[in-house]
Amino acid sequence: MKALVFNGARDIRYETYADPELRSPNSVILKVESCSICGSDLHMYHGAHIGDKDYGSDAPKFCCGHEFIGEVVETGPEVHGHKVGDKVLAAGGTGCGQCPSCRTGNAGSCAHSTAFGIGPTLEGGQAEYVCVPNADATLYSRDGLSDEHAMLLTDGMATAYFGLTRAEPKPGGSVAIVGLGPIGLIGVELAFLLGASQVFAIDPVESRRKMAEKLGAATFAPGADLVPQIRELTGGRGAQSVFEASGASGAIASTLPLVAPRGNVSFIGIPEPSDTLPLPLIMFKHVTVRGGICDVPNMWQHLVPMLQQGRLKAEGLFSHDFRLSEGAEAYSLFDSRDDGVIKIRIDVD
Repeated sequence: MKALVFNGARDIRYETYADPELRSPNSVILKVESCSICGSDLHMYHGAHIGDKDYGSDAPKFCCGHEFIGEVVETGPEVHGHKVGDKVLAAGGTGCGQCPSCRTGNAGSCAHSTAFGIGPTLEGGQAEYVCVPNADATLYSRDGLSDEHAMLLTDGMATAYFGLTRAEPKPGGSVAIVGLGPIGLIGVELAFLLGASQVFAIDPVESRRKMAEKLGAATFAPGADLVPQIRELTGGRGAQSVFEASGASGAIASTLPLVAPRGNVSFIGIPEPSDTLPLPLIMFKHVTVRGGICDVPNMWQHLVPMLQQGRLKAEGLFSHDFRLSEGAEAYSLFDSRDDGVIKIRIDVD
């Protein structure tokens, strides 16, 4: 098959790769129809880190991508919820499907849980075909969903809901969202849906701030005057809930000065090993800090009804389309933030 393959920093190649095979009885083979690039993929692209994985000079080759939708073309004997021909979306990662965590719907706590396409352990879906283990828990029917919403449900929309709710936005309260990629922009929309009366959206890219303004947010560029502006608009206190949706070191460092005393901060951007938080600010402001990786399937029960009822729009986030053979160009554009890029859809068919 053809796939986008990691060959080192800034070296994503469209090349021939081994066809996937069923890796377990609970697996399926998916014929990928389209896929996308996540902001976390840029850590690999930059030769940096995701957790304990180092994408420097000695990193192995692997098929990239954890955001993909497609059609089931083969199933293992222990797959009961999906059949050949089903149109599905896949969660961005999965567990073994056999341990107590997986069997109780908490695959994110599985000792073998991992994302697709961040290493050779679980090959990714920026490819013509991909093997999806633990398929009954990892796949979700696309019936009644647009392709755009289905793609966002693989990771970005779920992560936005996960991260925002862990910042505990209150009805009538104030929320600051740092980073206005797709996750941050969905976070803006969700913050209002959950009752926030003030939403502050922060990003250095003007076109992204304009998108947040259309959703009703007050927008700001990062800078020395950011904290005084937010405090002035919140009676001198700061935002009650702060959601960091970027992973950039500057974004991470900016969060704690923004939060009100006894407020909540939630981190979902992937940090580098050198990123730290000032403990005195956490202690003396009585701030609750949460971070974590989203267990995507557990968010679908909240998000799908919002989409089906038309309460959550999540529109206009796919700004560019590429073919799989143009994957190197797609990564380069996404990394550059040029041309108003927000999110890229890569068509495989």
